[in-house]
Amino acid sequence: MGITPRELTVDDAPALADLMTRIEADHPTGFCLGPVEVRELMSDKPDAVFEGAYDGDDLVAYTTVMPGVPREAGQRFVLFGDVDPSRLGEGIGTLMLARSLDRSRAIHAHDAPHVPARFSATALAGRDDQADLMAAAGMHPGRHSFLMVADLSEPVSGPDLPAGLRVSTFEAEQGEELRLAHNEAFADQPDGVPISAGFWATFMVRAAHDRHHLSLVARDEEGSVAGYVFAHEYAVPPSGGAGPELHVPYVGTLRRHRRRGIAGSLLRQVLALGRDAGYVTASLNVDTANPTGALGLYERAGFRQSYRQDSYHLDE
Repeated sequence: MGITPRELTVDDAPALADLMTRIEADHPTGFCLGPVEVRELMSDKPDAVFEGAYDGDDLVAYTTVMPGVPREAGQRFVLFGDVDPSRLGEGIGTLMLARSLDRSRAIHAHDAPHVPARFSATALAGRDDQADLMAAAGMHPGRHSFLMVADLSEPVSGPDLPAGLRVSTFEAEQGEELRLAHNEAFADQPDGVPISAGFWATFMVRAAHDRHHLSLVARDEEGSVAGYVFAHEYAVPPSGGAGPELHVPYVGTLRRHRRRGIAGSLLRQVLALGRDAGYVTASLNVDTANPTGALGLYERAGFRQSYRQDSYHLDE
């Protein structure tokens, strides 16, 4: 039976989550969601485009296009996707990547034809088939990132919080303030594209995976955000372990407060909270080009490299 590509809807969420689980069992992807998380993403981020390749009633591949907000410097599109491990080598990945690029180009032509577009995707290091697929589509290799994992079975060490700062948990009503602080903290990072209010609300404020009671924010004597460490928990642990796993999506320090040990102290406290709450591991991603010494910070907190992902991009 032939392959039939079509757009996916919330009714396809169980099939997509099942496909992601099969793929994750074969190799780590960093993007494996449960049915509730898939439905939530489809509902709360309507500009995202999900497509699937069906062979009869079987979903055998998927792609996701995440359009960024157009800015003067350009519009960025983040592409995710993969193929059922039992169907590799049939050209399905080539078909679906081409479709996701075409869909991205159409969105860009509608939203912001006057600015450049960048299409970005990642491949697991060592997977020559994925690297060849990206190259065949005209995408070029870029930076690398590590998925790092820490064992929480032992007490976590780290620096004490500097004097004059107070710490509180993440409160939903602080969402916009923390988004602006995050954009400021990450302005000098590689690909430091500001996060939009919509994306932040979807992923950081009201998502099922958010763990606000385990996320900490440090404020200075004037009440301004000095640093933060946020916590999530996904249905499928990003490390591929059995879990439960605490995932740290962002660690940030405002530039004027850097080199004071704030990030290390907050990270230690968040990991301790996670350990006390019953999490057995913690995970996070780090860009190897991060200029703030984040890799060393995480290693001192007990994180070790699990796998590497390579980024690819196409500029038009």
